[in-house]
Parts: sequence; structure tokens; C-alpha cells
Amino acid sequence: MLSQHNPRYSRKSPHNPIYSKYEGNCKVCGKEYFEGELISPFFDGQYNFWRHTDCLQLFYIPLPNGGECKECKEEIPHNTFGYWSKHNGVWCVPCGEKLAPKVNIAYSRIQREIKNSRQQQEGEY
Repeated sequence: MLSQHNPRYSRKSPHNPIYSKYEGNCKVCGKEYFEGELISPFFDGQYNFWRHTDCLQLFYIPLPNGGECKECKEEIPHNTFGYWSKHNGVWCVPCGEKLAPKVNIAYSRIQREIKNSRQQQEGEY
């Protein structure tokens, strides 16, 4: 196991996309990327995968600090559910759901049930 404090080893930063040396598949949208295309890391637990730089990794969570939606610029109240990306900001629920399929959204089982329940109440099924 690598020490987290070892300066010789570090995780790649999504702030600095790199040019791919090889062909591969984006772990967010599933489409191919090609040699020379800009890619960024996709973190899944302890693993690093690759994604198109334009594909987002979002988390559906209660936003403790709220924020301004990146898409519609509406204020998101504190402690309401929304979509959060560590490096890309926050989206309100309607705007976040419009981002598919270029996003990977992480849900816990309870969060998925809350989202499905909300959609059923609003007649989105």
C-alpha cells in the first residue's frame, strides 16, 4: 500500500488534463477516447480511471452550504439535494439531471430511493 505522505506518489489532478498516449474508453460516458485527446482522471474509491475532460463526475448529495447553480444561476438553499462536483461546482436538481449522458452520478441506496420517490411524485416516470 502506498503511503499517502510519500512525495514520490500522488494522484493525478483533474485540474490538469493530459493528452492521452493510448486509446481507451471513458469510464463516465463509455465512449472511446483516442491518442492525443485530452483526458482527466475519474476517481472511484481507491481507483483512478480516465474520462473525457468534458465528462463530469457528479455526486447527488444534500448541499450543506448551498450555492449557485452552474447552469441556471439560481441560488440553491442550504441542506437541499443537488449535484456536486469536487472541481466543477454545483447544480440544482433540474439542471443536474439535464447533463446526462455526459456525467456519472454517484448515489447511495437511500439517495436513489429519495430521488425516485420525488420523480414519482412529480410524474416524471
